[in-house]
Amino acid sequence: MFSYRHSFHAGNHGDVLKHICQISLLNKLKLKDKGFVYFDTHSGAGVYNLNSEQALKTQEFKQGIDCLAGQKFEEPIINQYLELVSAYKAFKQYPGSPEIAKSIMRPQDKLTLMEWNTQEIKNLKHNLNGKNISVHHRDGFEGLIAMTPPEIKRGLVLVDPPYELASEYEQVLDTISKVYKRWSTGIFAIWYPLISERSGNESNFNNTNSKLGKSQMLLDSLRQQPFKNLLNIELCVTSPSECAGMYGSGIAIINAPWQLDENIRNCLQEITPLLAQDSSASFNLEWLIQD
Repeated sequence: MFSYRHSFHAGNHGDVLKHICQISLLNKLKLKDKGFVYFDTHSGAGVYNLNSEQALKTQEFKQGIDCLAGQKFEEPIINQYLELVSAYKAFKQYPGSPEIAKSIMRPQDKLTLMEWNTQEIKNLKHNLNGKNISVHHRDGFEGLIAMTPPEIKRGLVLVDPPYELASEYEQVLDTISKVYKRWSTGIFAIWYPLISERSGNESNFNNTNSKLGKSQMLLDSLRQQPFKNLLNIELCVTSPSECAGMYGSGIAIINAPWQLDENIRNCLQEITPLLAQDSSASFNLEWLIQD
């Protein structure tokens, strides 16, 4: 988590899923005039240059946002996302989740951004500032616990760690469990990778060597928590057997707003064929806990 740089992965298919879901959730919060708070536990740089050495080395954006650019869709959320992103792509940039939140927020809303990487926090502070934006150089898990419950009771938490360390999967579970006990009305969106299996699953986080096994264990553990509801969304752009790395990603949403599942399903029906790397691409929405 100390060396991870999202600039290698900015605009990839995982970002497309994450940011469409993020925008959908922020739109739901904006249906009421009363303000809300947005927490981003792993903010990164906020804005990424797609012509940087890191982005060009992997070129993951070519199998993500570039597949959708210039298209028109029936689902308004996708068009909103592309319109927002196009303003940055004109300058060979891609907005991260903090910048997207800033673009959508109103004067009555507040952004709380956290980042632990020394270089990324410098970039974040340079890229984002404003009256209702607070940026913290601290561990996002520790910071979220320390700063909740917030004074503004309505809000969204985006948890998006790099998952470089095995401990991060368990940290996600422990942190969300603690924060939910003190702030049960917040919306929590947890992004996680789907990475091809490389070894067998075991019985706990420490013994499970594969990241796919850890992601599944995280979902199974979240399912056992006393949440009001838990919606899980997954997008796979190829088959895990044909990909050595991340073949898809998912987002588990606690306290998912009314009709969010329908909104996201409509989005995925349109974008999955365009993001597909082969005929095995698919998506799935499942209520792990339902009201």
